[in-house]
Amino acid sequence: MPLSITYLSVYYILFNKILSNRHFTSTFIHYKFYIVLTGAKFFQLLNTFSVYELKRFRKYLCSPLHNEDETYIHLFDLVSPYIKADQSTLTRDMIGRKLYPQKKLSNQDYARLFTNFSRRIEGFMALEKYYSQPVREYTDVLESFNDRHLGKYFSDMHEYVKKLHDKQPMRSGEYYLTTFRIEVLHHDYLEGKQERSTNKNLIETLAALDTYYLITKLRFCAAMLHYQAFLSLEGEVALIHEILAHCADMKYDNVPLLKAYYYIVMSLIEPDDEKYFEALRQIIFANTEAFPSETQRDLFAFAINYCINRINYGNVNYLRQILELYQQALDKEIILTNGELSPWDFKNIVTIGLRNKDYKWTESFIEKYRTKIPKSERENAYTFNQARYYFATRKYDKVLQLLQSVEYSDIFYLLDSKTTLMKTYYELDEYQSLQSLKESFRILLRRKKLISEQNQINYSNFARYTMKLYRADVRDKRAMEALKKEIESTGNVADKGWILEKLAQMTDVG
Repeated sequence: MPLSITYLSVYYILFNKILSNRHFTSTFIHYKFYIVLTGAKFFQLLNTFSVYELKRFRKYLCSPLHNEDETYIHLFDLVSPYIKADQSTLTRDMIGRKLYPQKKLSNQDYARLFTNFSRRIEGFMALEKYYSQPVREYTDVLESFNDRHLGKYFSDMHEYVKKLHDKQPMRSGEYYLTTFRIEVLHHDYLEGKQERSTNKNLIETLAALDTYYLITKLRFCAAMLHYQAFLSLEGEVALIHEILAHCADMKYDNVPLLKAYYYIVMSLIEPDDEKYFEALRQIIFANTEAFPSETQRDLFAFAINYCINRINYGNVNYLRQILELYQQALDKEIILTNGELSPWDFKNIVTIGLRNKDYKWTESFIEKYRTKIPKSERENAYTFNQARYYFATRKYDKVLQLLQSVEYSDIFYLLDSKTTLMKTYYELDEYQSLQSLKESFRILLRRKKLISEQNQINYSNFARYTMKLYRADVRDKRAMEALKKEIESTGNVADKGWILEKLAQMTDVG
C-alpha cells in the first residue's frame, strides 16, 4: 500500500545492485522502507526555535490550558535531542514503538499524531508573537473592559496603553493601525458613558485611520509601479491622484514613513524630477531608527533601483549615490539579515565600489564583510570578488592565482570567473591561454544543463567578441568601425561595457 503521510519525507535505502540480484532483493525485503522525519513539518517548525524557545514550548505543552494530552509532551521529549543534531536516525516507527508499545500505528494514526503536534507548535508560535507585543495585549484588555461594561477601569488602562504605545520607536504602518484601534476603543468607551461632552476623540480616530491608510496605499502603489516595469499588471488604482495631491498639500512632516512612500511613488511616476529621490534619500538617512528593519530594507531597495534606472539612462553620477546608500546600509546593518550578508549583495557592493574606482574602500569592505557571508557560499563569494578587485587594480598575476585553481559550485560564479579569466589573459597578451580558455568555455556552455539558453548566448558572444578584439587590425579603420557597429547592435553580450571600452582604446591608439 503506498504511503500518503502529509508531513513525512520518505527516503529509500539505495543499493549499488541490480534488482534481479538475490542479495539485493533479500536486503530490500529486510529493510523495507527507511522512513525518516527530517522533512516533517513539526521538525521544520522546531528547528526555527532557539534553546530558550524550546524550553518555553515544553512548559506550554505541560499547561492543561494549552494541551491536555500528555502524549505530545512525551513526543517532544523523544524528538528534542534530534532537533539541533543529526536527525537521520529518527524514524516514525521508533516514535510509534516508544509512544504506543502495545499498538501498531497505521499511516493515518501517524498523520494525525504529527498533524496535531504541529498544531500545538503553531499555537505556541502565535502566543509567543502575541506576548512579544504588549501594546496589542493591553489593547485587547481595553476591548474586554468595554465588552464587559467595566468602564471604571478603562481610563487608567487606556492611559497606560497610550504611554506604552507612544514609547515605541518604530513608526510602521502597523503602528498607526494600532493607534487607530486604541482611539476606536476610547471612542466606544466615551459613547458608552452617554455624556454630552464634545470630547469624542473623533478627530484623533480619523487621523490615525487616515495615516495608516495612506501609508499602506502608497506602499502598495509603489510596489505596483515598480513591478509594472517587467510584469503585466493592469487596472486602475482608485483615488491615487487625489491621494498624491492630498499628500503634497498636507506635507505630513510628523510622519516620515508616509513621506518616504509618497516620494517613492512620485519618483516612479516622474523619474526625471530628481527632487523626489533626493527627499527620499534624506528621509532614509535621517530616520533609519524610526522604521522596522523590513521597512528599512524596502525603502533602501527602492532608492537603489532608482539609482540603477538613472545609470541605465546614462547618468553615471548616480554610481556615487548608490555607493553612499550601500555604505549607509552597511553602517546601520540595514542590508544584513540575521547578521548575514547575502553573496549577491556582497557582489553588488564590490561592483559599485570598483565602478566608482574607490579601490581602497572596496578592498577594506571585502576583508571586513567576508565573514558575514553564509558559510556555505563564503569561499566562492570571497575568492571571486577578490579576483575582481585584483583585476580592476591591474594585479593580473593575483587574478590568475585565484581563478586558475578554483572550481565554483555555483554556475553564475563559474561563468563570471571564466569571463574574468579571459579578460585577464587578454590584458596580459597571452594568446595561447586565451584561445585555450575560449575553447573550454565553449564546451562548458554547451554541456552544462543548468545554463539557460539566454546565458549561453550572452557568454558565447562575449568569448567570440573578445577573440575578435584580440585579432583585430587597428590599422583597418573600416573593419574596426564595422566591428564596433556589430557589437553595439548585438543585444546579448555579457560584460558588453568592457568589450566596448577595449574597442575604444584600440581605436584611439590606431
